[in-house]
Amino acid sequence: MKINFQKNFNQENALLLIPCLDQGQNIPEFLKQWVSERVKSQQFSYEVGEHVSIFSSDEDKPAHSIVWSFGKAKEVTNTKIRSTLAKAIKHLRHHPVSEISIMLNADFLKYAQEIGEALALSNYNPAIYKTGKDREEAQTKIIQKINIIAKDISRVQKYDLEEGLKIGLAVNQVRDLVNGPHNLVNVKTMTDKAKEIAAKNKYGLKILDKKQLEKLQMGALLGVNQGSHEEAKLIVLEYLPLGKRQEPTAIVGKGVVFDSGGVNIKPTQGLSEMHMDMAGGAAVLGVFSLLKELEIKQNVIGLIPLTDNSVDATSLKPSDIVTSYSGKTIEIGNTDAEGRLILCDAISYAIRTYQPSQVIDIATLTGACMVALGDQLAGMFGNNKRMKERMLSAAHETNEEIWEMPIHESHRKAMKGKFADLNNISDTGLGGACTAAAFLEEFVEKTDWIHLDIAGPAM
Repeated sequence: MKINFQKNFNQENALLLIPCLDQGQNIPEFLKQWVSERVKSQQFSYEVGEHVSIFSSDEDKPAHSIVWSFGKAKEVTNTKIRSTLAKAIKHLRHHPVSEISIMLNADFLKYAQEIGEALALSNYNPAIYKTGKDREEAQTKIIQKINIIAKDISRVQKYDLEEGLKIGLAVNQVRDLVNGPHNLVNVKTMTDKAKEIAAKNKYGLKILDKKQLEKLQMGALLGVNQGSHEEAKLIVLEYLPLGKRQEPTAIVGKGVVFDSGGVNIKPTQGLSEMHMDMAGGAAVLGVFSLLKELEIKQNVIGLIPLTDNSVDATSLKPSDIVTSYSGKTIEIGNTDAEGRLILCDAISYAIRTYQPSQVIDIATLTGACMVALGDQLAGMFGNNKRMKERMLSAAHETNEEIWEMPIHESHRKAMKGKFADLNNISDTGLGGACTAAAFLEEFVEKTDWIHLDIAGPAM
């Protein structure tokens, strides 16, 4: 998608989106009366999302304008700007045009980053594997060029809008990874993507293979990988712009590239979506595609443990006992509770190797979290109040809503093993998202930590 900035409307701007607030007071003067006369006849009430098309053959007016209401100015938020504009762009994609124009004034330009994000996110095409006429039809619904018409846009606002666009495009790349089926997005695909991102941005990169994982005694990750024909890997990305002046933040993303459930095989319903069980790992790659691009002044380490969870004669069996990288032993109560096994080794490795100031893990960890919160909210667990408050604030700011969940002493007790230090699932099956978090907490040591269970919103 190409963004072009121009100060004034011209006749080449064939399809023009005119965002408006209140009763259209912010519409440019040269269009205000013309628009007002036309919307009046259509009983336009200026409610959020309400829109009307206006056609004209006048040389000084756009051939086709769409007036789109964003509601009352006093009720506008960055989230409302982003979501309302995204809906408008999706609507415009149904018109057979590859180029649109958007008229923005100061009321909207203060939300320049959110506008950039909305432009990219709403222009996403999931049908990337279609061919022939179906592919051509999908491509016609992609907007190739957007003209931003703004008379008084500042350099900072241009930068913010372009930054928002970069963020949105990075999210779309993550969507492609998550949507990709296992035969096209697997351990090799993820490691190749990590290499590409590291080379482009000159990041430090380690990809630990099976022999190295065995030497490190990562028995939990290797245990999940036992039944797979594709060897496990641990991706480690290093972005250290502040050198030794700052302890890094470690971000750990679950990378189960397909989850059959193992010997505790999943039911047929929903199984075809289990290629998305690497969404946490894909999110880490998305973060690293942006860190240098946005000149983030923060040391960050990204870790992605990668494997599939397959059924084979060599697969983990319920009652097996594995030894994690931390040295703690784990009974396998259920082979479908595999995400916490690969995460615990990655978290321990991050803490012992890099001594981070904080750890954030991101994982499609439990169906139980979806039962509790639905498919729009992620569950947040953690051990540091201030860190959780900051995460809640960031989530609200970006409309990526999360909900704080508890780790109670009963959840910790439920994860204790009978024959080993821990069990990877509780006997009761109750509070599954909370007990999974309690399991991960065992490997955090004294480091500040947040666990995001993104099972719901990942798809």
